[in-house]
Amino acid sequence: MALTLWAIYCTYDGLGPFLVYAQRPLIAGSVAGLIVGHPLLGLLVGATLELAALGVYTYGGATIPDYQTGAIVGTALAAGAAGDAAAQAAIGIGVGLPAAILLSALDPVGKMVTTGLVHRADGYAADGNARGLAMIHWVSLVPWVAVRAIPTFLAALAASGGLVKDITASIPAGFVHGMTLAGSLLPAVGFALLLGMMELSRYWYLLLIGFVGFAYLHLPVLGIALIGVAVAMLFVTLKRDEPVLVVPEAADAAADESLADPRLTKQDLRRVFRRYFWSSQISWNYERMQALGFAYSMEPVLRRLYPEKADYVAGLQRHLQFFNTSVLVGGPLILGSSVALEEAGTPKSAASTKVALMGPMAGIGDTVVFALYNSIVFTMGASWALQGNWLGPAFAAVMVLVPYALVRRWQFSFAYREGKRLAGHLAAGALARVAQGATVLGFVVLGGFIPSIVKVVTTLTYRQTTTVQGQPVTQSVAIQDRLDDLLPFLLPVLVTAGVYLLTVKARLRPVWVIGIVVVAGVVLGWLGWFAPSAPAKS
Repeated sequence: MALTLWAIYCTYDGLGPFLVYAQRPLIAGSVAGLIVGHPLLGLLVGATLELAALGVYTYGGATIPDYQTGAIVGTALAAGAAGDAAAQAAIGIGVGLPAAILLSALDPVGKMVTTGLVHRADGYAADGNARGLAMIHWVSLVPWVAVRAIPTFLAALAASGGLVKDITASIPAGFVHGMTLAGSLLPAVGFALLLGMMELSRYWYLLLIGFVGFAYLHLPVLGIALIGVAVAMLFVTLKRDEPVLVVPEAADAAADESLADPRLTKQDLRRVFRRYFWSSQISWNYERMQALGFAYSMEPVLRRLYPEKADYVAGLQRHLQFFNTSVLVGGPLILGSSVALEEAGTPKSAASTKVALMGPMAGIGDTVVFALYNSIVFTMGASWALQGNWLGPAFAAVMVLVPYALVRRWQFSFAYREGKRLAGHLAAGALARVAQGATVLGFVVLGGFIPSIVKVVTTLTYRQTTTVQGQPVTQSVAIQDRLDDLLPFLLPVLVTAGVYLLTVKARLRPVWVIGIVVVAGVVLGWLGWFAPSAPAKS
């Protein structure tokens, strides 16, 4: 039951408050390990799936592998498996990864049910029924959590018996070695997908800074990140691009309306922000995406500003129209501006400003937060977690909790205070610079993360005959030693480059690429030709 409740919270946290972003496999798997009494197992499974999931995001509601449930299910089933911690982790990855892929088929089911519910919300809006609207908004969370909680419950039920242990006891050792190697190769998929989203042709040389820092200067992950911050700040200071966000003139002109006599109280504003903060996406649906959550957030303001029922109903219906943007960088800004323009008596401007801003802010916000910031933070956390260090998930959780809350609060307050035109232009220039700096930082840290996290060496040797004092002497030479003489960490770089070519050049779907990497890892690890690390020398 505890695992099921945890799965429910993970789903909610990724749709609403983003307190610790529990939907990420690193957090989901780590806490699942605590629940089942195998904390190290949860760290290893969650961290491995986290690195495999880099660069995979639900832009526009696209269905992706359910890594959250995969991490929880994999940890739960592996906890009942036979063998030591390493063998259990290999089984957890072997179960969690295909589970994440297969369970993605349930994701559209939850979204389709929610799509049907939004039409009921239309009826409540037409009647001016705020309670009915709120009920539909919160009930829409049920299908989202059901498609994740039910598989988790079944997995926990299966793990409670002895069947899992009996099955895993018969698994060949070679397969376990192969899955261990596959787990160490999977981060290459995440890194490749991430590079495919970034401007590699423009900033490829920045990868060398991070690589040299790790491979030759032996800097830790945090040290590489700090160098990346310094390089990013220098880059942004010396080269500033023009703002990329432009608000239409019609919306600009309307934004000049005076708010000298505000009709809203601080309590009204707090109520609006709390609603958005705690439940912005729980009613996300295919048809209108975030619209119901936005209308639910605006409802207290509309009730205060429009005492006439017809005007109040019109306001609810106006904000129930299609809306979708970045929920962390963009959504609070648009919400604050909509409140300001509704208060200024320019509802048409509020609607047009939403339309003008949601697309550009989605592009900027998703790039800065999900593709870059999250990737850096959770990669650092996962790298520590793979070492059995609880600093990893703790660091990631703190780096989500504090910045996410502060940034959203600031955006909402700033947009409400300054009016839409100023908010739009200033946010555009600032976010354009932040996006550029985050991109530079991302490339530097990726250059160090790839060789430090994608772990693979070859165990193959060859015979070399040399002459010593006139006598031929045959020596066994490790191929890995020769590769290290040529370029340290050459194999991790080649693996990542190969996966990048499969994803970007061959345009294979991520699921197929993951399958190829897992099969290759199992085969090569089973044969004993490659391993995550070199065997200890006697």
